[in-house]
Amino acid sequence: MFTYPLLTASEQASLPKLIAHPSAIPNKFEDSTHQLFYCQTADGEMVLKVCNRATVAKSHFWLGANHLFTADFPNSLGNIHLTHHFLQKNGALSVPEFVAASANRFVLTRFVEGTDVDARQIKDEWVIQLAKHIAQLHQLTYTSWGTLHAPQFSANAWASRLHDTLVCLAEQQQPRIAEALLAEVLAQATQCHATEFVPMMLDLRWDQFRYSQLSDAGTNELVLIDLDAFVIAPRALDLVLLEYILTPAQLALFKEHYTQTHAWIEHSAHTPAYQLLLFLMNILGETDLVRWMQRI
Repeated sequence: MFTYPLLTASEQASLPKLIAHPSAIPNKFEDSTHQLFYCQTADGEMVLKVCNRATVAKSHFWLGANHLFTADFPNSLGNIHLTHHFLQKNGALSVPEFVAASANRFVLTRFVEGTDVDARQIKDEWVIQLAKHIAQLHQLTYTSWGTLHAPQFSANAWASRLHDTLVCLAEQQQPRIAEALLAEVLAQATQCHATEFVPMMLDLRWDQFRYSQLSDAGTNELVLIDLDAFVIAPRALDLVLLEYILTPAQLALFKEHYTQTHAWIEHSAHTPAYQLLLFLMNILGETDLVRWMQRI
């Protein structure tokens, strides 16, 4: 009899029957908060993601997400089916079919045929697909912010919570941030007033996607495979993150398609605070703060 790895008997009881031993999928990063397994079941191929709570407790990313947005990860895994449904309804990219999940513990989805995206070899068509996806999500605007499914904070709470989160994360940072730089950015953070909020994937990176070739069209379709870090956030924060993950040429192409439905809002007054937030949350693994702050 085959069993799902790392799950209790009661957790496995309602899951599809396995027909082979699950095989581990190597993590791409040392600080990954999940262990991944490829599972062959009587209902088809699936992927099991088991939360590593010890890693979550040490994660600066989740410290920031939970402190600022009250993301409540990993408890929020119990509601991740709502995120699948939300993106299927409102996004422009495919997502894996949800099968099962448990708060604090695991997510089981159907396996997505295709190939992992390599950030060093990004096709123009993927940039365009991403632009259409983000633009479609940004059609949904909110006057409050916080968790994706129940944004609970008023707009006037953004600046103060941002400031407090930066202080919290900076206290965890080693080596310490230069006091003069921190003081300057914290002062700016108190003026980061936002009025428009949109769905945002806090950990948006190219390694969060797979692509599958559509034989009838000859195109490579992006599939978004990691859905646990969506929140409602200021649109400018999403734009700053995009300016980091896209090369200048990719950003120009992205803007060409995004601006067919949205203006690229001016956000220079907020940029330093958002840059520091993303750095302290270890969004892209950068360790040189000076180099990070000079990138955009």
